[in-house]
This record gives sequence, C-alpha cells and structure tokens, in this order.
Amino acid sequence: MTCVEATRLIGPWVDDELDVRSAVDLEGHVARCATCARDREELLALRETARKRLPRYELDPGTEARLLRSVRAVQQPRRVRRQWVREVALMAAAACVAVGVTWSIRRPGDDAADAIVDAHVRSLQGDHLTDVASSDQHTVKPWFQGKLDFSVPTRDYAAEGFPLVGGRLDVLGGRPVAALAYRRRQHVLNLFVWPADGGEKEPHTSSSRGYRVTSWARGGFEYRLVSDVAAADSSELVALLRSPEP
Repeated sequence: MTCVEATRLIGPWVDDELDVRSAVDLEGHVARCATCARDREELLALRETARKRLPRYELDPGTEARLLRSVRAVQQPRRVRRQWVREVALMAAAACVAVGVTWSIRRPGDDAADAIVDAHVRSLQGDHLTDVASSDQHTVKPWFQGKLDFSVPTRDYAAEGFPLVGGRLDVLGGRPVAALAYRRRQHVLNLFVWPADGGEKEPHTSSSRGYRVTSWARGGFEYRLVSDVAAADSSELVALLRSPEP
C-alpha cells in the first residue's frame, strides 16, 4: 500500500467504515510509515476537537418525560394526540436549528479547500501530474506563456530536496490556474498559483481529507500548497517559496 492510497483510507478507517482486509492492510502501512501515522493522529485530534467545540442541541430535562407521556397517550382522545404531534414537531424544529447552527460554523474556505484537494488527487491519477515535464524552471515557466494571462513564478529547489517535476494547467472555481509539481522523496506536492485579488497574507495551514493545505498571498499572487508530507517538510517548502529570489 502506498502513502497516496493510505491517505484516502485514513478517514474511513477512523470512522470504522473499512472492510476487515482494507483495515488490516492500512494498519500495517501506518505501523511502518511515520507520515501516515501522524496524519491519522491529526485526524483523530481534529475529530475530538470538533466533538468538544461544535454546538450541540441538548434536550431540556422535561422533554424526555413529556415525549414518553405523549407516546403513551396516542390511543387517548384526539385532543391529546394533537398535543403529542405538536411536541414532536417542536422537537424536530429544534433539531433542525441545531443542525443549521453546526453547518453555519464551517470555515468559509472549506469548499475551496476541498476543490483544491480534489485537483491534487486528480493529478496523482494516471498521467495527469504535468503537461510539461521538466526540472528546468526556464523550460516550465515559458510553457505557460500564451496559456494564462499572467507570468507564473517558477523556481526549482532540487538542492534543498524539493525538485521541480513540471507544470500543468488546472481549473479551480471556474478559473484557470497554474499548478507546479514538486517532489519530496516519494511524495508529490502541488503548488497552485493565480493572481491575488487583495494584499499579502501570511501562511495559514488547514487539513482537508487527510491532506495539508497551506495558503498565502505574496507579490501579487495567491498560493495554495497541497501535500501529504510531514508538517516540517511542507513548512520548509513554504519558506523556500516565500523567500526572495536570489
């Protein structure tokens, strides 16, 4: 089992949704792979934090007793049945409100992060990683000319352990963007780039479906780095990307 395959299964695994064979294979991989083991721990920690912090609808002490009385009274006169229907409707409405509150506190960028992770996963399938395969930044950068309405900042970091693999065109939110692919040992890191709408933003890292997504804006561009590498490796590449050109 590869790290890419394992990353897709870690979420269903912690939710007890895998079949026995897949769970056994994944357990063996995680026992050998420190990166995937960290991803599993991060996901478990995130789930525990959500359980503690997300709002929950709590029934008031008398609701359960009223519900039981109403159920027992189903066979009683119509007036009592109407009261039972009313109380059940009120509880259903309260539950809907609780669900609505929970949904409303999702991070504003959740959908965007999911779309970026989808693009990252697609790139790992078949021959979708690069349209221009080269470690030479002077080959990759000119390839985008005429295909995008902006000049793509491109640098190679092979000396630092992050060789440039190539580039491709991608689409996020209906807009064309540049995607630069880097490697860290056996892992692929995708850097999505497009013109910024606002000013500079400091790096912010979130997790989506087991992948680490780091976002920032600098020099007139928005950047999103997606990978399943260790946090230290991801942070190292972000620091390199944010450093001034020599």
